[in-house]
Amino acid sequence: MWLATLPTVLPGVQGICQFCFQHLPALLPAHRYVKSQRHTIQVDYIPYMDELACQLGVKPNLLSLFLTDPRLAMEVAFGPCTPYQYRLRGPGAWAGARAAILSQRQRILKPLQTRHVEKNISAPAMPLIFKLIGAVAILAAVFAYL
Repeated sequence: MWLATLPTVLPGVQGICQFCFQHLPALLPAHRYVKSQRHTIQVDYIPYMDELACQLGVKPNLLSLFLTDPRLAMEVAFGPCTPYQYRLRGPGAWAGARAAILSQRQRILKPLQTRHVEKNISAPAMPLIFKLIGAVAILAAVFAYL
């Protein structure tokens, strides 16, 4: 219930109408979505979440992240967009958000690896040098008969 404790005040009717008129073209991108009665208002996830995060004061500052924690900044900037990144700072900050962001790729791949495959680390049957010598000998024999 941390959302209820935010110091954000809702705008009045005029403010809401002004916001809707400003954002109406973004809310109704007919060229990107299927036109139907069921899908009336659709928005792109990342710009919408970033706008909400800016209003709530929880959007991560990539510049400060690059300066303080480059690994986390790279994952936030170029990794999948997950809600954990909005829990790094601001109201409702979570101490485990950094660990969750850095381990999200492993958690995505884990369910896809349903069978355990043993890696065979034994030496190859024929070393690479013998393969190279054999290839050179075969090429020399082919060029000798031409």
